[in-house]
Amino acid sequence: MNATQPKSESPDPNYQQALSAYVERGGEALLARAYDFGREALAQGRSIPELVGLHSRALRAIVAAADGRRDTGLLIDSATTFLAETLSPFEMTHRGYRDSLIAWRHINETLEQEIRRIAHTLHDDSGQLLVSVHLQLAQVAREVPAAGPKIQECQKLLDQAEQQLRHLSHELRPMVLDDLGWLAAIEFLAAAVSARTLIAIDVRSSVTQRLPAAVETALYRVVQEALTNAARHAHATRIRIEIDQDQDCLRCLIGDDGVGFEVDSCVRRGGLGLRGMRERLSALGGALHIVSAPGHGAEIRFQLPVGS
Repeated sequence: MNATQPKSESPDPNYQQALSAYVERGGEALLARAYDFGREALAQGRSIPELVGLHSRALRAIVAAADGRRDTGLLIDSATTFLAETLSPFEMTHRGYRDSLIAWRHINETLEQEIRRIAHTLHDDSGQLLVSVHLQLAQVAREVPAAGPKIQECQKLLDQAEQQLRHLSHELRPMVLDDLGWLAAIEFLAAAVSARTLIAIDVRSSVTQRLPAAVETALYRVVQEALTNAARHAHATRIRIEIDQDQDCLRCLIGDDGVGFEVDSCVRRGGLGLRGMRERLSALGGALHIVSAPGHGAEIRFQLPVGS
């Protein structure tokens, strides 16, 4: 070996010894050592490219030592089998992660269906019951004029209850999201938050078409969480929401001019609903990125594949 070669480029003696033994003799017992290497590497947080590099260096050393005395093709085939077994723990972990995402996506979809049912029940069924109560009270007022003032007080309370039920229904699942789509729902949400908090919220989108239902729901929920966080914690005066599409990828930015925060510590704590946002996006193959610093506002950027 060249004396100037970096130490990081040296073959791992244990891996090289195990690989050399397998390409010489084969057998399940020696192949099991490859699996053990992969499992240990996974536990240590080593990457697949790092393992491939380790394997390549060991293989080069073995080929050089063979000095043409062995069939290079057979040697490489055996080494490839050993590498595949080394990487199998990573494949199993990847499959487990993928299955978890599928399960999480199914849970989200089931939860949204139940939320939609409850929201519509609150809006429609409760509204009809309140209308019936109003009619009955009006009938009592006509039959018992002396009870008019008390009945009017009851009607005012019923109006307040109806408003609260409508607000709760909208918070759970805005009907406009199902009827008119994600953009109208986000614009409606921004207007409501702005009216409640007096924060100027600007929504801009180069995308207007309807999206797959799961994508629309995820987009709305993440924007809703981000707006809620900004309104509660950022002390912002302006919030901007920008949405565009790059080929099959939807991109969204929610930025504010508020007090900002320390990203790493917030992520470690799982604060601001970041964990829920990440999990919702990950279930659809999306990703979340946060840029912020104390005193410099915050930007939450995320992307979603629209083919989900």
